[in-house]
Amino acid sequence: MLVDRLLHVAIVTRTLTAPPVAPVAGSAYIVPAGATGAWSGQADAIASFDGFGWSFVPPVAGTLAFISDEDCVAIFTTAWSDGAWPARSLRIAGRVMLGAAPVAVAAPDGGTIIDSQSRTAINGLIAALQAQGVLL
Repeated sequence: MLVDRLLHVAIVTRTLTAPPVAPVAGSAYIVPAGATGAWSGQADAIASFDGFGWSFVPPVAGTLAFISDEDCVAIFTTAWSDGAWPARSLRIAGRVMLGAAPVAVAAPDGGTIIDSQSRTAINGLIAALQAQGVLL
């Protein structure tokens, strides 16, 4: 169970400050600061219930966990992230992607010949890149 818990870290929640009254065997939680009861003194640890009791694993830098109730993946460095990744860029097949800060690009405007289809396509492309955070 411990190997499965550490290889496939699926967390129910990280907001409970006390162990649930009737936990499901195999469920896991990230213990928040100030937790009480069986979780007291286990801040940031992954608390797993095996059907009989709790086991605690302190995370190491780089631990990833899917937080079910937040529908996000958190990473532990010196604390659990809010779902944001501490990465400067994304590398795909050796190419650095999304490594530069977004830049502002003005929508097409003016000119002597107006091509409405081109303008619509360019505006759609700009909107898609803005939605991905590539452009401002």
